[in-house]
Amino acid sequence: MGVAEDITKSVGGASIAFGATAALTPRVFLGMYGVPNEPNVRLMTRLWGTRTAVLGTLALTLDDQNRRTLMTATAAMNAADTLMISASRAPVRSRAMGAITTAAFAAAIAYALTK
Repeated sequence: MGVAEDITKSVGGASIAFGATAALTPRVFLGMYGVPNEPNVRLMTRLWGTRTAVLGTLALTLDDQNRRTLMTATAAMNAADTLMISASRAPVRSRAMGAITTAAFAAAIAYALTK
């Protein structure tokens, strides 16, 4: 197993864990990021969580070519998320946690794609 495969498995597993936490326990997820625990925010968090878990599952199950396409799109999505979060007017803690998380995912995936 190479470095790229290790990173892909780690990103896939982390995506499933993040997504499942957000979908199943949105209050916990929102609390970690310092985001207001409001009904509409919990709903959007659940929706985000299911999609993130699905992307993680796909990263672990697709063939090499489709996985590479998925990981490229996911790296771009996380980079865009980092920029949007950083430019938002959210509380500092929420911006910092969100930007660090999405930047870490983008960087790990981008690194794996170069291997």
